[in-house]
Amino acid sequence: MAVDLSTALGAMTGQRYIESLRDGREVWLDGEKVQDVTVHPAFSGMIHELARIYDLQHSQQFQDEMTFVSQETGNRCSVSWLLARTEEDLKKKKRNSEIWTGESWGQLGRSPDILAPFITALYKARANLSDVKNPHCDFGENVVNYQRYCAENDLFLTHALGDPQVDRSQQPQNEQRAILEEELALHVVEETKDGVIITGGKQLATAAPISHETYVSLSATFVQRSDPRFVLSFAIPTNSPGLKMVCREPVSQWTGSYGHPLGMIYDEQDCMLFFDRVLVPWGRLFMLYESGPLVQSFASGLNFMEWANLCRIHQRMRVMTAVATMIAESIGVIEYREVSAKLGEMITYTEMWQHAMDGVEHKAYMHEGGIMTLGSMSGLNIFFAQTSARMVQLLREIAGSGLIMQPSENDLANPELRPYLERYMRGKDVSVEHKSRLFRLAHDLAVSSFGMRQEIYEYWHGGDPNRNRINLLRSYDQSEIVGRIEELISKPLRHA
Repeated sequence: MAVDLSTALGAMTGQRYIESLRDGREVWLDGEKVQDVTVHPAFSGMIHELARIYDLQHSQQFQDEMTFVSQETGNRCSVSWLLARTEEDLKKKKRNSEIWTGESWGQLGRSPDILAPFITALYKARANLSDVKNPHCDFGENVVNYQRYCAENDLFLTHALGDPQVDRSQQPQNEQRAILEEELALHVVEETKDGVIITGGKQLATAAPISHETYVSLSATFVQRSDPRFVLSFAIPTNSPGLKMVCREPVSQWTGSYGHPLGMIYDEQDCMLFFDRVLVPWGRLFMLYESGPLVQSFASGLNFMEWANLCRIHQRMRVMTAVATMIAESIGVIEYREVSAKLGEMITYTEMWQHAMDGVEHKAYMHEGGIMTLGSMSGLNIFFAQTSARMVQLLREIAGSGLIMQPSENDLANPELRPYLERYMRGKDVSVEHKSRLFRLAHDLAVSSFGMRQEIYEYWHGGDPNRNRINLLRSYDQSEIVGRIEELISKPLRHA
């Protein structure tokens, strides 16, 4: 597939991003088709926040840290799409991810910086993909061209990996399906000279209504199929004819003036995708009918392959720990033994994550595909699925009932109520405004619809934790220590 880069503009700008979303995409919310996502209140907060961060790529302060000059076109392109070939490149990518996650408080599991590693992983596996022959295209070549196309246009991708949650009783996790596929999952219905026609459902596509393209593949849970028609991997524009997106209930639409500083602008929106005879061109296919190369890619924990998620999680941990500490100070309980111990536990998790980041950077190596790769992240997705929920619990315990009882901005501005608020709802050496806004921020992290959505997302973001534990068990090399133990117990143990 030849790639035309003559019109590519490089790193995205805020205005260009907003305009790019007015492309006729089919988005459904609450039974109605959304005519323009850029002005709809369920999406506009998030869109304009992303536009703000996109513009940072062109600012004097961040341009050199967030972009690089393409040797192919001379465009300044986003570092998110940089193929790291040196240790210095890896450091540059880390800094770019730190900026993205810092600017969004670690709340975006699907920022434009997040999906690039998925395409990079395919790029690394391009030789294996090319080994699977198809008369219509070269899958490895398709991946190389697609990576170039994304980099030179700074595309925002989402992904969809799972089957519809209808009846999974016939699919034991980690195993081959025992029966024929039910034609609800996405599958090929026809081959044409232009590509394959596909039909079926996919979940869960976070940020699909506000992204440029959707990368569709199989998760580790769903990769073993009894019917090859259900094995495919590709990427297509969000406005592809026949692609429908059905949104969940937004968490960004609030009433009153209570304040939701995170939920109002970081509601990524999650969607079900329905494909009704959608054409996927041959040049957009990365795998078809053969799952072997995809299975190999899951061994290293795909969701955690580069800096984007590592930096995001560290930022989220730091924010939650700082908010919990400030709350403990604001109500005079930070010296309580049990409170200090809980804050120390939160710091422990945050520090452990920093140590893990240092470790994977120290263990970076040159991949056989010619791209620098961070060291093994085995187990990190499981660790965070466990610790994220624990940190939310600790924040709730430290804050107590104040999380659900705070005045709104209109309450604070009411002269009749204000004396009572000053007397009964202030904190220790802090005003009622400071305390109420701090607690409302904590509410957004740990209690609100936004906070609960975030926690569900974090639990499943790295894939099914139980499946991941099983995979970790099956791949973990214990041969050396098992051999030593076998030798130890091969003869009578020491005894008196």
